[in-house]
Amino acid sequence: MIINEKLKIGIILDDYIIQAWKYDIIKELVLSESAILSLIIKKSGTDPSDRDEATLGTSVYKLHRKADRLLFKNKSSYSQNCDSAHLLKNIPLIQVKPQKSGESEEFGNEKIDEIRRFNLDIILKLGFGHLKGNILEIPEYGVWAFSMDRMGIGNDGISGYYEVVQRNPVTISDLLILNKDGINHEVISRAYESTCTYSIELNRDKLFRRARFFPIRVIIGIHQHGKGYLESLKRKYKYYDRSDIVKQSIPGFKSSVKYFGIASVTLVQKSLKKIFYSDPFSWILLFNLDKTQGFPDYSFDEFKKIMPSKDKFWADPFVVNKNGKNYVFVEEFIYKKNKGHISVLELGEKGTLEKVNRVLEEPYHMSYPFIFESDGDYYMIPETSENKSIELYKCKEFPHNWIHLKSIMNNLNAVDSTLFRYKGKWWLFTVIDDKDSSLNGSPELFLFYTDDILSDNWTSHCCNPVVSDIRTARPAGKMFIDRGKIYRPSQDCSERYGQAFNINEVLVLSENEYEEIIVKKVEPYWDRTLKGAHTFNKDGDMTIIDAYSMRTRTFIN
Repeated sequence: MIINEKLKIGIILDDYIIQAWKYDIIKELVLSESAILSLIIKKSGTDPSDRDEATLGTSVYKLHRKADRLLFKNKSSYSQNCDSAHLLKNIPLIQVKPQKSGESEEFGNEKIDEIRRFNLDIILKLGFGHLKGNILEIPEYGVWAFSMDRMGIGNDGISGYYEVVQRNPVTISDLLILNKDGINHEVISRAYESTCTYSIELNRDKLFRRARFFPIRVIIGIHQHGKGYLESLKRKYKYYDRSDIVKQSIPGFKSSVKYFGIASVTLVQKSLKKIFYSDPFSWILLFNLDKTQGFPDYSFDEFKKIMPSKDKFWADPFVVNKNGKNYVFVEEFIYKKNKGHISVLELGEKGTLEKVNRVLEEPYHMSYPFIFESDGDYYMIPETSENKSIELYKCKEFPHNWIHLKSIMNNLNAVDSTLFRYKGKWWLFTVIDDKDSSLNGSPELFLFYTDDILSDNWTSHCCNPVVSDIRTARPAGKMFIDRGKIYRPSQDCSERYGQAFNINEVLVLSENEYEEIIVKKVEPYWDRTLKGAHTFNKDGDMTIIDAYSMRTRTFIN
């Protein structure tokens, strides 16, 4: 049910000087066609108790943070301060001096009555401490707050810190609806970002650049689909582990020193790795033709290797079994050119390599040659993110002759686009990064659907992004059905790109819902020289994956 009127939003602020990620949230609300910014609730005066108490622990912590900031802070940091006064100058203002009880704050009855008159649909908390009392019951859709930085208490900037110094592979951000009991807050948006293991500043930057999109996405969803959309989000996150939503605090002296040391060692290790190893890994292919092995019980240590020459790597294998032969389409990356194109490997009956031919090349990098058949014709959607597009090619003469058919989507940074035909519709799964990010990959999987693969009418799924988890979002091969169940291969890029691949069972796939769970994770433990694997495909009797080893900079091409 579409809500005809714009949602009325109130914003809670400590001051007009706010961090850049909060500034972007307010700017999006001001420009939104789904919401109207109706009220600013601002703290009057400053409270000395808001300042962090100085201790030996906080001194070491602050020294660590300062050193990290000097090394890694950039001009586009989302932690930098911005003045939001010009955005909010024509919006009604209520100034409040909340009543404090420990770390909790409550509004007086007079202010509550004043706020109530604005009939707000949502209050977004971007300031103050832990709120309690009647303020939480005023807006129809609740008071929303971010879980990061202890929900805004103090100025310690603790979110993203422990993940770095404790080497946690993921950093989590949440948007919550606050509950009166102060404990059972309802998650309505969550993202698992890969931790930037060598910098707190960069890790926090990733955290906030993602979180700034949470409120506007949910607001648009409510405006377009009604209250049922918000209830579906609550159900989606109901069973998520919320043990990470805690009141973290600055560590004591000993722990601060220890963590400073750990961070320093990690930075040195990262720098040495960068010196001795190149970014393009050495990817190889591994395949199996054993009919006695099948999904999900593969013995990957028995897979046979296909090795490229030393001037290149082969990755992203997609296999087509046709006329008794296996054709493996791959990204062929030439180290000297630092660029990939699409080639096809023709394999004999026993998997012996017979021919290699280049079939697609553009001025920009190409990879992930997703190939599929429809009405007797073969089509391909290679990754062309460098061209900011999703392109569709058609095969005129299999396997070598391909022509460009059309652009499916333009002006977006989409990777590893994967199609699946189900219940009369084409479903397009693709990871999109619209956060101008240069740090690792996006954790967000978007889903689109259409009745006709050749049409320009692609509908965005109402729950986009349907997955927001760096451990499972990115596609890793063709989706398939086995014994009546749908499976989606995906990549785990949490600790590093290409670390592992998963097989996810798709529990729900419809125009209104999407749900999946991991049923298998594969890391190349069977071979010490291999450090990761990130593609899984099968057709006929062949199952094929890729895997990589590190490539030293002293390697002579």
